[in-house]
Amino acid sequence: MKKNLVALAVLGTLAGCPVTQRQDSPVTEIRLDMSTCRGSYWLYVPSDYSPQQDWPLVITLHGTHGWDSSKAQIKEWKYLAEQRGLIVAAPDLKSVQGILPVNENLWRSDLEADEKTILSVIEDVAKRYQIDRDCVLLTGFSAGGYPLYYTGLRHPDKFSMLIARNCNSDLTIFEEIKLTDAVRSLPVAVFWGKDDLTEIGRQSWQAIRWMGERGFSNLDRKKYAGGHLRRPETAYNHWRKCLPEKYRR
Repeated sequence: MKKNLVALAVLGTLAGCPVTQRQDSPVTEIRLDMSTCRGSYWLYVPSDYSPQQDWPLVITLHGTHGWDSSKAQIKEWKYLAEQRGLIVAAPDLKSVQGILPVNENLWRSDLEADEKTILSVIEDVAKRYQIDRDCVLLTGFSAGGYPLYYTGLRHPDKFSMLIARNCNSDLTIFEEIKLTDAVRSLPVAVFWGKDDLTEIGRQSWQAIRWMGERGFSNLDRKKYAGGHLRRPETAYNHWRKCLPEKYRR
């Protein structure tokens, strides 16, 4: 497998992908272990949560180990989640290696493990809180694009939209996707920064071309000003178009 790698010379420019979003929410994020499988995740539930109504759920996938984490993902989303009435979960992942080479067999095994983790997180959150299963967003940042495409396109019934934020992609993942009407009609948004790393832009276009050539009917793409930035607000604005009016705060 020829995995697309970011040159080591640019690592310093990532600066650990700092979280610049506001984090002053009235309640704090919590750390949970799943009962159905090995795995943990961070969760944010808005302060006005009530089990008397359904809530949209965001599953956000972190990037490369050492430059991003599940904790960083929940921190970037929690203020927005509080303002917009979203439950947000950020699982710990294994396959998110977008910088250094990895063994293909081990990486494939990690992707399968991440798929199980992501699907299990949905079930675990649903046992604890009242979520709307028709309004579940799967979004990935940077190397989180690998499990985003692998899991999201293999389970279109589980998600209302997929959003790739400055994401890596790999054609060997797409080759495993069974193309059905449900897959082709799943809303997908791919965006990245015009000053982002060259490989991120190339891999974003790689994913767009693959889906476009296969008749994805709800495919959106956008290049924004700036570089390798997190942009949860931008992701929400893409998803908001797909949300029922009652969830649009």
